[in-house]
Amino acid sequence: MTTTTLDLPALCPSVLWPCPPPLRITLVTEPDCSMLVSLSGELDIATAPAAKSALDFCLNLGHSRGVTLDAADLTFIDSAGLRPLVEAQALAQRRGQWLRIAPMSAALHQVMFLTRHTHRLLDCTAAGPGSTDPAVPGSSLPKW
Repeated sequence: MTTTTLDLPALCPSVLWPCPPPLRITLVTEPDCSMLVSLSGELDIATAPAAKSALDFCLNLGHSRGVTLDAADLTFIDSAGLRPLVEAQALAQRRGQWLRIAPMSAALHQVMFLTRHTHRLLDCTAAGPGSTDPAVPGSSLPKW
């Protein structure tokens, strides 16, 4: 499966994005013309390219208003795994789209804090756990 062969009808209701274990990426088309990207498992140097390609694909869809990233089931993430999220946020911002992270795992909270990327992704975090409301600027992440 390549990104050139996927389109909106192929994504209904969901599709597994090709990636190496121990990461699992699921893409779902939302009714509001946005995409839901669910990440579960480990996001590190080996799996980051797959996460980047999935996020880029979703943000490059002509109909996409933005992406909600469900990171609740990320059990491990390192600084290499954080890079695709930071890049996706920058791409979304350049295109006038949004990137929401809702909900966020403790592992993602911790790596954002430790790598001092909290400020870059803070505006992506939703109002609360499980929320799909837009981000609340100025909200804070827990201190580790």
